[in-house]
Amino acid sequence: MFASLSAIVKLRKELDAGEAAWLQEVAAYDRSHDWRAEGFQSAASALRHACHLSHGVARGHVELARKLEQLPEVAAAFGEGDISARHATAIGTAYTPERAAAINDVERALVDFAREANPQDLGGIVRRVTDALDGDGGAAADETEYERRALYMARTLHGAFDLKGNSDALSAEFIETAVRAEMARDLRAGDTRSTAQRRLDALVNVCRRDLDRGEGGEAHGVPPHVTAVIHVNQTTPAAADLVTRARAERHFGGRLSQAMVELLACDCDVSRIIIAGRSEILDVGRATPTATPAQWKALVARDGHCQAPGCNRPPSECQAHHVRHWIHGGPTDLENLKLYCWFHHRQQHILDAQARARDG
Repeated sequence: MFASLSAIVKLRKELDAGEAAWLQEVAAYDRSHDWRAEGFQSAASALRHACHLSHGVARGHVELARKLEQLPEVAAAFGEGDISARHATAIGTAYTPERAAAINDVERALVDFAREANPQDLGGIVRRVTDALDGDGGAAADETEYERRALYMARTLHGAFDLKGNSDALSAEFIETAVRAEMARDLRAGDTRSTAQRRLDALVNVCRRDLDRGEGGEAHGVPPHVTAVIHVNQTTPAAADLVTRARAERHFGGRLSQAMVELLACDCDVSRIIIAGRSEILDVGRATPTATPAQWKALVARDGHCQAPGCNRPPSECQAHHVRHWIHGGPTDLENLKLYCWFHHRQQHILDAQARARDG
């Protein structure tokens, strides 16, 4: 049995109507102040806890619920499933105390347009209306949009990021221009990545280059690097063994796989911190199993570009890869080094880890 388009539309309208009914309950709960008696600081805090939402999402629901009580035409259309939550948000965001009377005067016209338009087109119409009402060429709307800017980065159970954000129009131009330019630069022949994957890779590339150049170092002016924390009771004289015993925990929680730790340590400065017990620091030093400037020049002269088959990324986009990782006793000399771009460097470490697993 195949679903028809009309059945899909019907279910979508039911979902929108159900969300509108849910927001009515949210508004009533917000007004009741029962959340205070239940030990919460706000209705948004209660929603966040009870419905397992992020703070920003919960607060957005409460704000929209409040606006809908002041926008009866929008609430009615939303309750019938004729418009979505995004349509309602586009109109509700423009409903400020200063514009309240004027927005109510054009509310029906906006709802009629919303029934036939997508949320993005509706947002453009609402912006023109508010610009005309404010009479300042859009400056007030720009400021409101700017104040709503936010980036939420929630860690998943596996240590990855779930990203969600809002930006003002000007910031969006900077972000979009930089990401699109990097996507075009990073496009490879026969690229099998999806557009969404290429977009995230581009964002990571921009951030990584900033860190590699030392322009965006960590706190107290310390540039990005790997810190190996080693307990004195776990050490042996062999430097390579010390590194294999280094804890892989990142400073703010979560874990990197052994393959990813080796990738980071393959071509970077490594600081060692030797401790006794949980807090007594015995030694802070630096090991540099990375290519020297002279070795790097020789490597560039020999390889010329990324050594992955079919890849010609220039040295400026490459790193020195240890064929046999120095963690496993490989030397840092030209015979054991290859130029790899970041993409193929990561890929090679994954393949090496899988090969070690197969070989036991």
